[in-house]
Order: sequence, then C-alpha cells, then structure tokens
Amino acid sequence: MKHKKLFISLTAILSVIVFLAVFLLVWFFGDSYPDFKDFDQGIAIEGLDDGAVPQGMGSYPYSYTVTGEDGKTISKTQDYFLVSAYMKDGSPSRIYVTGKDTGYVGYVTLKNIDGTDFYGHCGGIAANDKTLWVTGESKVHVAKLSDSTKSILSEIIKKAELSAAPAEIDENGQTVEHDISVKFTSEFNANCRASFCYYYNDPNYSTTSYDRLYVGEFYRAGNYKTDDKHKITTPAGYKNTAFMYEYEVNTSSEYGLRTLTDDSLSEQNKVPRIQKIFSIPEKIQGVAWANRTSSGNGIMILSQSYGLANSHLLCFDFSKVTATSSRKYYREIAGENFTYDGIKRQSGNAYTDSSLYLYYVDKNDSEMFVNDYSIPSMSEGMCTLTPTASNSVASDRIYVLFESGSKKYGMFVRKQIKNVYSFIPRR
Repeated sequence: MKHKKLFISLTAILSVIVFLAVFLLVWFFGDSYPDFKDFDQGIAIEGLDDGAVPQGMGSYPYSYTVTGEDGKTISKTQDYFLVSAYMKDGSPSRIYVTGKDTGYVGYVTLKNIDGTDFYGHCGGIAANDKTLWVTGESKVHVAKLSDSTKSILSEIIKKAELSAAPAEIDENGQTVEHDISVKFTSEFNANCRASFCYYYNDPNYSTTSYDRLYVGEFYRAGNYKTDDKHKITTPAGYKNTAFMYEYEVNTSSEYGLRTLTDDSLSEQNKVPRIQKIFSIPEKIQGVAWANRTSSGNGIMILSQSYGLANSHLLCFDFSKVTATSSRKYYREIAGENFTYDGIKRQSGNAYTDSSLYLYYVDKNDSEMFVNDYSIPSMSEGMCTLTPTASNSVASDRIYVLFESGSKKYGMFVRKQIKNVYSFIPRR
C-alpha cells in the first residue's frame, strides 16, 4: 500500500515537472514574432551593463564640426538619440546620448531644481535645441539654459562626452571630477500620470511655433490607475482608460511651451496650456507619428506593453482620429469644464477651460485602426528623425526602444533586446 502511494506521489510530481518543462519550452521558444521580421536593427541601447533600465527615447538634429585631412573644419548635422533610464542600483537617473552616424557619445546624470540628485522613473524624454522635457510621477521636468541663445542639446552632448573621456589627473596627482549633470530649471503638473512624451517637429515650417509636445499616461488595472474621468467609452464601444495631451511649443517660455494667458491668473500660475485631449487605450508606453503633415494625415503609433507578454504597436489613421465630425468638448463628456490641477484665479476659484476638445483613439473603428504589430515584450518609448529644413519630407521610419535587455529582468524575458529597432508602418 505504501509503495502504491509513493508511486502515485512520484507520478504526480513527475507530471508537474513535465508540465512546467513543456510550458517553459513553449514560453521561451514558441513565439516567432512574424511582424518583427520587417524591423531593422539599429543602434545599441547603451547603459545596460551599468544597470540602466531604458524608458524613453527622443531624437533631435545638432550641428558639429570635424577636421578634414586638409586641416579645414567641416560643419555637419546629424541626429542625436537621447535615451532616458532609471538605474537598477538606485543611483541617479541618466540620459544616454548616441549620434546616429558617429555612435555612442556618453551619458549625463539628472538633478532636481534644488541641485539634489534626481531618481525619477524617466518614463518619457523629448527635446529640441532649447528645451529638454522628462516625464514621470505626474510631472513634466524641464531643463533650459539661462542664456536663451545657447543650446541645451549642445550642453547635454558636451557633458556626455566628458563621461566617456579618459580620466584627467591634475598637477597634484588627483583625479579631476567633471560635472556631467544636467539640472532641471522648472517643472509643471501634467494633469495626468505623465508616463511618456513625444516631440513633433512640423516639417512644413522652420519656426517652432508649429511644433507640438505630447504627454500621455499609462493605465493598467490594479496597480497603475488613472483618474476616473479619463476612462471613456469611444463611439464604437471601446473602453479607453487614459489621456494624452497636446501642447504648443514656445521656446521663449520657461517651460518651452505656450502657457495659460488668462488675465485673472497670477504670473506664477501661467502654466502650459493644453491644446487637445486624446482618449487612448491602456498600457501605452510611448507614441510617435509617421508621415504626418500639417493637414493632419499620417499614422499615429502607440507602443503598448506590460510585463512578459507580447508588445503591440497600434497604428491609427491620424486624419480619422482628429476628424472634426467626431470630436467632443471635454465638458460634454465629463459633465463639467476641464480643471487644471492646483491652478487658481486671483479670486481663489479654480481655473477651468471650457473650450478643450477631446479626440477618440478608437480600436473598434476599422477605418481609424489600421494595423497592429505584435512584437517582443517590453517595448517602451519611440521617436522619429527630425526634419532639418522647412517643407522637407516627414519621417516615415519609427525607432522603437525596449527595456527587456536590462539586468533588472535577466533571463525572465523570451527575447532580450539590446538594440533599438526601426520600421516603416504600413496601413
């Protein structure tokens, strides 16, 4: 009898082991990611060996000089990729800088407005020549130089170069400590979780007044909640759970964005004005546009991921998203005007905006939702290369960042990705 019970127990244990073995084999080797075959491998994701956990990615062109064989200097322009990351060991957050043509430059660390080290999640990053934006913890952190004629991007590149340069020794034999930090100069309440951001440079105009900054939030039931007013059912019946805001770029502002200009607001309350609200799906880690023009066409791509499941790049016809026939005033949906968190009129009443439109990003609309790329897990922020002249062709290639190569996740993911990948969306 005892032998029979032992046999049954061993059989049960063996069955569990076999089940787990089959499950693990299927989990790690059973997904072929057919959509990912159309993607091209790009630059290495730097900092992984240092314990960096990549989150956001942006790019912007900057001019630099090189010395030719004849001794003459030549001016060149290239795009620089900026990747934001928090660190596995709890050290200050970083931005890793890579030139598209010249390769890895180095990294900078981040500091708060008061000069203390910044340890934020750095979910999103965006930049133009004058302003750096980093999102996280419901705020947008901003860095600008006090001299408006100088470039914040140039400052980031120069300091990143110092981080990768050989150590210098002074006349006393001591190692010279270089300042490789970038300090935020202002911040504002994003009126959402501020999980990601994207800088859109309009290719039709040379002035930045036509450019836009997008700031969006991540929702997942249970542990990443959003405001209940951000949960909206689309006209086609899809239940969106998060918001994304559009801001107008204004380089003269301390935030690099157009601000509220209502006369009844005190000067310190002139925070960035939201131009549009977009209702978006859950688990969005980043956004980018391909072939967008001032007329509103092109494709909007949302990076959707969480945990070890496949990521999805959701593609929408942007002209359908922004169609005037389907937009609604926020007040018509929420039953009240939009209120900016913490912003008061001089009299003390909250400042509200009655003219904000909300636009639906609708997965159930077959004309709007044009494609879904199923790719390896942990896709994060995305970016495009920025046009360098007015009336230039809008970018059609999307660059995608992953965090699966981080030491934080080790061998738990099916496919560790240690490079940025790019693709051209199709309808």
